[in-house]
Amino acid sequence: MHGLLTGQESRQQLYTMVTRGGAANHLYLQVVGDGDPHTLIRPDTISPHTPTETLQQILSRDEAPLSASTVLRELNDPAALLFQAVQRYTDSLHVAAEQLVGPHAVAELDRADQYVPGLTTEPAWPTLRAHLLDIAADTGKHPLRHLLTAASGRDLRTAGDMAALLDWRLTALRPSDPGPLPWLPGIPSRLHADPVWGIYLAKRSQLVAELAGQVEDHVCQGGSLPAWTAAAGLPTALVREIAVWRAASGINPQDLRPTGGGQLDTAAALWKQRLDWHIGRSTDLSGNDRSNQRQSAHTPPSPSHHHNRPPYPTPGQRPNGPAAPGR
Repeated sequence: MHGLLTGQESRQQLYTMVTRGGAANHLYLQVVGDGDPHTLIRPDTISPHTPTETLQQILSRDEAPLSASTVLRELNDPAALLFQAVQRYTDSLHVAAEQLVGPHAVAELDRADQYVPGLTTEPAWPTLRAHLLDIAADTGKHPLRHLLTAASGRDLRTAGDMAALLDWRLTALRPSDPGPLPWLPGIPSRLHADPVWGIYLAKRSQLVAELAGQVEDHVCQGGSLPAWTAAAGLPTALVREIAVWRAASGINPQDLRPTGGGQLDTAAALWKQRLDWHIGRSTDLSGNDRSNQRQSAHTPPSPSHHHNRPPYPTPGQRPNGPAAPGR
């Protein structure tokens, strides 16, 4: 039997494909896009999965029938509610910014190819466009001014994705008001003052913050740590931060990578790097502690051992400075 897998199948469908052959079973994985221009901006097209990741994605998708009580419990899960709340907050923020900037400025921004040839056909253009409108809504300046400021740096022609590079350069120009989560954009000041959008966005932001608090409380209940901690000895504060990150990003619970896969958004990618740094640091410290415990049976402890250890950032604290996402 020969079967083609696109990555959208369930584990039940995969089981059927690999067990129905009379003499042998052969699987073929689709690892490139289907050529549809409407799918060019999708994350899976911009950053394709490896064959191993595609199989893991299929195995993690369980379409077995669920009972009514299980469905009700999953619908009330704060992690699932947080992911939906984050999507609605960011979508409404971009729509509000576009309306505030005005159709004339938006139309001029959509003709950005006149200033940076080929920019609007880049995969990351929708992300860059949304961020430019957010910044314009915060500053009151034309979005093209911010685009040209970012484009005035080094040559863009050697970039694999010019829009992604420009979006990275815009990090310091994000709205100064912090968002409900460190990597989410805040509400621009002009939208805060809007009689319609201001109240709506404030409630959306508050809902995201409240659900994040519920996720933090939920992950520490029951006495058992999530499987993605992998017995790494992570501090409780860091486990809570990672739980919120996973829930807000919609990471599959079966994905054992603590922070999941790569991120296309600049602020989200920076926050993921910060979490990964703390995970690596905590894992190294845990390994050193175990090594020191074994060595202490043969070597007398030094009174200055702990005092000489260099300090490191506390996982529960957010970084400050221009490189801190969401600041």
